[in-house]
Amino acid sequence: MTELGSSSAASRVLVGVTGGIAAYKAPGVIRRLREAGHEVRAVATDAAFRFIPEETLAIAAGGGVHTDETWWERSGRVEHVTLARWADLVLVAPATADAMARAAVGLGDDLLSATILAGARAVLWAPAMNPEMWSNPATERNVETLKGWNHRFVGPSEGLMASAEELPGVGRLADEAEILAAVEEALAGARG
Repeated sequence: MTELGSSSAASRVLVGVTGGIAAYKAPGVIRRLREAGHEVRAVATDAAFRFIPEETLAIAAGGGVHTDETWWERSGRVEHVTLARWADLVLVAPATADAMARAAVGLGDDLLSATILAGARAVLWAPAMNPEMWSNPATERNVETLKGWNHRFVGPSEGLMASAEELPGVGRLADEAEILAAVEEALAGARG
């Protein structure tokens, strides 16, 4: 795992990967962020590893992945606080309904949710889920709660789902270019 020390990069983006099928797209998002000159770290929930190997995320990020297993370091640093202070922006991509619900009610029993709760400066959610889940009143309420805390959202988009559902709907992860544009906008908003 790479150290969380300072860097000369203009912006530091922590990419949170949650347990949805769209997790397989996270390396592409991370690659685009790095190509744009951002310093990137990745944090993944345990459920994310059901869809993508940890090694794949580590290669994309150019360093180790922060996980619940690495949460409490031998050095005595508590990663959720360290990561929250390090990141100029936390991008959750893909963001599941569960991850947004956990944040909206203030849960912090995994590394990603604890990092957001520990005072992340700016948070951008890139939701990806079944259209019925996206339009569920509970999800809509959680999104409004997070927006009320100045969290930002990109997507979801309309299109066929990764699960090969026959009917398209709103729930597909936004494309990489759209996410990158939203990251730049969120970073500009956080600075200004």
